[in-house]
Amino acid sequence: MSPSDLFPPRLSWSAAAIAAAIGAPAAVHAAFPERPITLVVAYAPGGGTDTAARVLARGLQRALNQSIVVENKPGAGGTIGASAVMRANPDGYTLLFADPAFVINTGLMPNVGYDLKKDFLPISTITRSPLVLTVHTGLPVENLTTLVASAFKKPGGLSYSSAGIGTTPHMAGEMLKFYTKAPFTHIPFKGSGPAMSNLVAGQLDFSFSTIPPAKSFIQLNKIRAIATTGPERSRDFPDVPTVAETIPGFNVQFWTGLFAPANTPPAVIQTINEAVRKTLADPEIKALIEKTGDTPAYLSTEQVASFVNEEQKRWSSLIKEAGIKAE
Repeated sequence: MSPSDLFPPRLSWSAAAIAAAIGAPAAVHAAFPERPITLVVAYAPGGGTDTAARVLARGLQRALNQSIVVENKPGAGGTIGASAVMRANPDGYTLLFADPAFVINTGLMPNVGYDLKKDFLPISTITRSPLVLTVHTGLPVENLTTLVASAFKKPGGLSYSSAGIGTTPHMAGEMLKFYTKAPFTHIPFKGSGPAMSNLVAGQLDFSFSTIPPAKSFIQLNKIRAIATTGPERSRDFPDVPTVAETIPGFNVQFWTGLFAPANTPPAVIQTINEAVRKTLADPEIKALIEKTGDTPAYLSTEQVASFVNEEQKRWSSLIKEAGIKAE
């Protein structure tokens, strides 16, 4: 499998889903929303996904002229929160604020508890950002090539941390391992904070993470950034090369997105999507998002349907080809 195999041509959401998402007039009854909307975050408060959800809620309140309540339902790799939204009344008043694990888990977990296409409708992505590959300062590597070479030279290879099994950082490490065949051992932690702390302490060799938990440690020279995972260099670390500069086609980005239960009225989906568009174009909201290291990432309902399909296909392909287990 080459990198291009994991980035297939755009696919379509199921016909029923597209019809529900874009097949009806954009207008919606003036009464919606007539009461507060609940935004379910499948993680504990304080993390990057939760932070992005609360920034979005702040803007949506203005765009929809209605209260937005953020409700955290952590546990089981995000499946508890997803399942709660799946069972909610499909009226637009209960939405899921998700990250890539929501999609990855469908290929990684044998009993994930939901069907991505049958049980949910995508509304829009909200943010996107690259991951950063950092190494312990005691590891004598300055770039991706020497990192891979060191793994082959060191007995037992190199260990890397992530925020947990099924997270985007975990998948980035597995993708790098699959492409290079290097002897990397994954060490999962319960969150980015513990993963970074253990890297700084020298308990492992390198880590993939989102930018916020790594940035201060990089600036204090406690860890060293050697690559980022987006298609172009990060605005936070413009002097750090991308993985793609060494492995063409390598592209892993952390994103957040908004989903509704299946059978939510098409006009409601369109109303929320338009509110997201206005929110992410708001200079104040845009500045708050960029301050965290993310980039606003609005997509139309048709675009987000194709995007989610692509994400599910490429991660499922990697999980199958690389034999990745949820263990």
